[in-house]
This record gives sequence, structure tokens and C-alpha cells, in this order.
Amino acid sequence: MVHFRTWPLGQQFRQLAANFSKPINFGSRAVLVSSLLALTLVSVGKRLQLFETLEMSSFDLLTRLQIQESPDPRLLLIELTEADLEAYGWPLSDQVIADIIAEVQRHDPAVVGLDLYRNTPQDMPGQAALAQAFEAPNVIGIFNVGKQGKGIEVPAPATWPVDQVGFNDLVIDPDGVLRRNLLYVSDSENPFFSFPLRVVLAYHRELPFQVDRQNDLLRIGDTEFPALLPGDGGYAQADNRGYQVLLKYRTPYQTAPSLTITQVLAGAVPPDWVRGNIVLIGSTASSLKDEFFTPFSQDQSSQFVMAGVEMHAQSISQLLDAIAGQPALYRFLPQWGEFLWLLGWTVVAGVAGWTVRRPVSLLVLSGGIVLGIWGLSGLALAQLLWVPTLEPIAAFLLALGLVLTQKALYRSSYDQLTMLPGRDMFLLQVQRALQHHPGTAVTVVFLDIDRFKLINQSFGHLIGDRVLKTIGQRLRQFLPTSAQLARVGGDEFAFLLPVHDQAAVDQWLSRLQTELSAPFSVARRRLSVTSSMGVAMAHRDHPPTAQDLLRDAHTAMYRAKALHEYRHEVFASTMHEEAVRRLELESHLLNAFENNEFLLHYQPIVCLQSGRIAGFEALVRWYRPEEGFVSPGQFIQVTEETGLIVHLGQWIFRAACTQLQAWQQQFPDQPLTMSINLSRRQFHQADLVDQFRDTLQELALVGNRVQLEITESMIMRDVDGAVDLMHRLKQLGLKLAIDDFGTGYSSLSYLHRFPTDTLKIDQSFVGRMDQSGDDREIVHTIITLGQKLNMDLVAEGIETETQLERLRAMGCCRGQGYLFSQPLGRDGATALLANPWPWAQTSTLDEAQTA
Repeated sequence: MVHFRTWPLGQQFRQLAANFSKPINFGSRAVLVSSLLALTLVSVGKRLQLFETLEMSSFDLLTRLQIQESPDPRLLLIELTEADLEAYGWPLSDQVIADIIAEVQRHDPAVVGLDLYRNTPQDMPGQAALAQAFEAPNVIGIFNVGKQGKGIEVPAPATWPVDQVGFNDLVIDPDGVLRRNLLYVSDSENPFFSFPLRVVLAYHRELPFQVDRQNDLLRIGDTEFPALLPGDGGYAQADNRGYQVLLKYRTPYQTAPSLTITQVLAGAVPPDWVRGNIVLIGSTASSLKDEFFTPFSQDQSSQFVMAGVEMHAQSISQLLDAIAGQPALYRFLPQWGEFLWLLGWTVVAGVAGWTVRRPVSLLVLSGGIVLGIWGLSGLALAQLLWVPTLEPIAAFLLALGLVLTQKALYRSSYDQLTMLPGRDMFLLQVQRALQHHPGTAVTVVFLDIDRFKLINQSFGHLIGDRVLKTIGQRLRQFLPTSAQLARVGGDEFAFLLPVHDQAAVDQWLSRLQTELSAPFSVARRRLSVTSSMGVAMAHRDHPPTAQDLLRDAHTAMYRAKALHEYRHEVFASTMHEEAVRRLELESHLLNAFENNEFLLHYQPIVCLQSGRIAGFEALVRWYRPEEGFVSPGQFIQVTEETGLIVHLGQWIFRAACTQLQAWQQQFPDQPLTMSINLSRRQFHQADLVDQFRDTLQELALVGNRVQLEITESMIMRDVDGAVDLMHRLKQLGLKLAIDDFGTGYSSLSYLHRFPTDTLKIDQSFVGRMDQSGDDREIVHTIITLGQKLNMDLVAEGIETETQLERLRAMGCCRGQGYLFSQPLGRDGATALLANPWPWAQTSTLDEAQTA
């Protein structure tokens, strides 16, 4: 019996209440639903007897695998064989049977059981002798309890004492196998004892016999024999009339030592086989058709059939073992025990089906569990505990199939990385909100992680996945429980807010962005991830569909990215129009790559002291045959955001280097430098250095004639990474310039760490020098700083002679701007190079070259 420890009820109740108050996730619900449904179906199947035949077969197989005992030395079988039938005929006369009993009684047996019907004619010889044999109290006879009309089918002779006869009524299961032992039948007029029970009670005359009808059991001395119930073990609706027990077979064939009738009548009886033992006299001749199939009759052949007397010997041996305190009676799980047995395997199936991802692993695990169930049932049966086998296997497979079906549906609707609903599920939630709350605003927020592609490119997708999981966890923690959260794309999340006031939404999202940007560690790296959000609010006046609302939030998110990352924007109708134009522009850009519509223009960079052309800055232009030139301001940002800038940047680098090579061959005396702008995405491109190296080697171009222009903001995003990349670029011989210096982050404290060659003064300062003394001071400070650091200086946007003179006076080395020339095509720039001193003033050629 299992004893349960008593726990403090108050603490236990609080713990249970806390657990049940937490919402369970889809996986737990799937396991629970699959387990209960499988349990219900199997329970119904058992009531309909769908498993009974298979359970019987499993019981027989497990029985055959058990270790068998030796023949019972307490019993002796005196068999009526085919040879005895030829010698003495059939039916045997009462005189022959009386002689057999007399011969056996000479050796002092404990009990003699006559397992032969004696409903013989009145004039058969030996009736008196047989009646005299039954005067001995240790002789037990048999009758057939079956009925014909109102009488007993084969009654015992009237001269036999009532308490010395027992009925013969073997219980055969529907499949023809004898597994049960009927011991006692309580009749309204008088009780009926089975033949084995009468023999055992005669053997143990000192033990009292009691029928406990209240507890439905028999009791011999202190030994209890619980009656078999209809649903015990693998039975579904067994006919349990009377007091039955499940028969425990001692051996598959020879139950006890045996002698033939001929041997007994010849006096060849070993006294030790008889003295104090039980002697059973019965037929084993096959011609009398008194044979039964047993659990050992695998194919129901004659190899393992047993005669009736052998069956009674098995039953008597089982009862004797039980009274002796040996394991002999099968036990069964109560109904609640079977319920837990089945429930446990359905839960195991659900958990395995939900958690194991690889099909091969799941198949191997499932096969192992099925074998484990069967093995555990075998071990239990070895301890005489019959637990259902096929029912838990069926429940396991059924629950496994159900949870795999739900898992497939879940995977189609939920994201497997973050365990959040997917786009389709989220759209259903939004549509439901639109239907249930038509009179109030429905707010959808679309969130995109800034620079997530850079994280994947820099650290790999494994780190990227961990970042996504962290963001998903933070969103779960920060969002109210009434909000609906989903992952709708690679690095995109969406959620449905219960807040409908725009001011409240703005305040709430600002706090959310702060929470999400808090640094966290991933694989020993500290990361701070920001996000851009778009908000779309549906109102009663203009009810959109769920798809429209999500699309509008997505559009607003892109506006937030375009304006500045790490912010949120509320959707306006003009955003949709801009989005359509944006998509058209992206489509045209893709066609531009295929149709070679990009070309380079070159703006000269001039030595301010001599007026000599020192080099060019390569600027990309897009010429559409139908519309002419497209402003760089319209397409550069789009290429940056879509990633097309990476391909375009590589093309610019190759084309500019190719042109520089051509000019070097055409004008070998002019040491020209080609300046090329580096985009933000290129700066974080993992194979950037390798691509530049391959291009320089292919063109046989010296790297120190190429200068890469990098903006302040690009460098300051990741100073250490920027310094590392710049050093690797310098190893190629390339020159580096900080473009638009002074407009980005305050990088003065870092400037000495950067391996740069040139500072480019932003045109915003140069253009205001004529009107603003502050801007003149800023320009002068930058020039002084560059000179102190031994760096070249280039002023951008020079448009007036005054600006030129001021820059010369301050000591600025080079400059560019519309005062000298606008960006020119290849032919125009080549023509300009024909006169390398187009802006020389009073300096001589030698002075200019010296300068």
C-alpha cells in the first residue's frame, strides 16, 4: 500500500493557486488536450472490448516468457491414458476405481481426488466398493455443475457425502483459452464448492473457510482470495459470476509427478510420492476430449493443451502456494491506478511529441517507449501484477499522433524560436479585436530591430537568434497581459495594444524603446539593440481590415527608420502613397543594375595654393533613359536601406579604380588621387577588405593613389571595430579620409586613434564662413588640428573667391566645389586634365609643384 506524506495544506493550496493562475502556453495545452482525449478514447475502447483480445494475447506472451517452476511435489497425478482405455475400457467400472483408491490409501495420502464423473448405471460392478471408499473423509469426488432443465447435468452418486464433492466448471475466455479459476458459487439454496477448492479444504482441514460477501473475497485461514472483477487486468467486461481468481500456471505441461492406472493397479506406486500428498485421479487420454488451451498454446496446437485433471492440479497448486504464503495470486490495479497508468503514458507521449524535433529521434524514442511499456508490464507480471499493456500503448500512440497534429498546426501558426504567434495568428487576433470592439480604436504596433542584419553578419545567425529570443522575452515582460504579441518576420514583431489614446501610446512606446535598448550579454558580448516602431490606429469612422492595419503599421515603421532609427511614427495616409512610390523606385533600381544605368561623375580636388588638380572624388549618378538623371538624394538612401548599396559600392570602387588606371596611363606625369565614398553598410561588410584587395590586384593599381572617405558617424558607432577595419584597409596601402568632419559625433578625443590621412571640412562650415565668424573659427580650428596631427585637409563646397582666399590664408591644402567645377563625366574630366593647372594664379610651375 502506498502511504502519502501529509503536507501543510495552506502552503500547498497557495502553491497550487499560484500555479493555476499562470496562463499555460500552447505546448502545455496541446499535451494536456492530447493526453485527455487519448485517455478518453482508450477508456471508451476498453468498454467496447476493443482491446480485450489483444490484452489476452499480450498476457499469454508475457506468461510464456516468465521463469517456470518445477512440478509440484505435493501432488501426484494418476492418469487414465490411451493404453489404460484399451486395457480397462471406457467408462471405467466402479470396481476399478475403488481398487485404485484402495491401492493409493495404503500409502497414507492426505487427499485423494477423483476427477472422473461417476453417474453410472445401477448394476455396474463395484458401486458398493466405491461407496465404501468414499466413507474415508479424505476422498473427494466431482460432478458437473452445468444444468439440463432443473437438474444437475452430471451429478455425483447419492451415496457420496455432500461435503466430499466439488463441481467441475472451468471458465474459458472468448478466445478459447483457460485463464480463470472458478472456486465458489453462492446459490440461494446451498453453496457450491469447486473440485480444487474441496481438495484444498480437505488438505487443510485445520483452517476455517469463510465467504466475505461484503468485501467480495474468500478466506481460508488468514489467506484472502479476492474475487476477479469484470475490468481487472486486461479484461473489459469479464463474466465474473461466482468467486473467480486468475489462474497461475505452475508449468506449461507437467504440473506434478504422474503414474498410469496400470502402474497403480500393478502396485508400482512409490510410497514417498503418495504419503501426505494430494493424489488426483483423472483422464489424460486425448480421445476423451477433455483438453483445454492454455496461455502456452501459442498457435492453439495440441502441444500445450492440458487435460482437465492437469488444470485442476494447476489450480490446487496455486491455492496451496497462496495458503503457504508464497506469491500465487495475481493482483490488479484499481480503477484510479489504471487511470494514472494510462494518463502517465499519454503525458509522456505528449511531452515527447512536443519537445523532440528530429523525426528519426522521435521514432526511435517512441519505439523504445512502446518496448518499455511492454517490458514494464512483463516485470509487473513477474511479480503477479497484471497491468494493461495494449491500452497504454494505444493511448501513447494516440496521444503522440494528436500532439504531433497540434504541433504541425502550431508550427504553421507560431514561431518556433520565440514561441510567439506568427503573422497569420496575429492577423486573426487583430480581426477579432476589430469585430469585438468596433466602437473603440484598435492599435497595432509594428517593431523592427535596428541593425539586426549587421548582427547576423558580424556574429552569425546563432547570436542573432539569441538576440531575437531576448527581445521577445523583454516584450513579454513589458507588455501588459491583455496585449497580443507576435513575431511577424525575421527581425520584426507586432503587438496589439489595449491603449487607444495617441498620447498614451506615444508615452508608452517611448518607455518600451528605453526598456528594449538596455544592454544585455550574448555569448560574452555586450549588446545594446534599438528598435524602430510604426503605429496604426483603426477608428470607427474608417474601419480597415486586419491586413490593412498591419500594413499601415509596417509602413509607419519604415518612416521611423527613414527619419531616424530608435523612434516610432504614427501612420498617416501619405505614408502609403510614399511607400508605393518607394517600391516603384526599388523596382527601377533593380532594373538599373541589369541595364547598366549607373555611371560615375568626377569632381576635381584642387591644390588651393597652386591651382593644380590633385585628384577627383568619384560620385555615382543614375541616368534613366526615359526620365534623365535621377537625383542622388532620391536613390542613395534607398540603396542603403535595401542593401543594394553593397553591390553598388563595389561597382563604384572598381569603376573608379579602372578610370584612375586609365588616367595614370594617359597622364603619367600627374600624380592623381581618386577619392571614393564608403557607405555605412559597406563599412560593416565582413568581406570588404578582401573585395578591395582583389580589385587592386586585378588592376595592378597602387593602393596609395586611392582614398576612401568615411563619415564621422560611421566610425563612432563602433570605435574599436572601426579602428580595426581602418588598419586593415591601410595595410592595402589605401588612404583614409574622415568626411564631413565636425558634423557628427564629437570625435576629437578619438581622432588620434584613427589611422586617417585626411580631414574633409564639411561644406556647411565653408559655406557660412562669409557670414559667420563662429564658422570661420570652426574651420580655422579644424585646419589647425589637422596640421598638428600632420594630416591633409580638404575643404568641401567652395563656391566663392572669398572662401578660397580665406582657406588659403588659413593654410588649407586642398579644396573642391562649384568654384572650380561641378562633377563632370569621364570625357569632361579627361579634357580638364589636359591642362593640369587650370586654376593657377600667380605661382610659377616650379612653385606650384613645390607647394
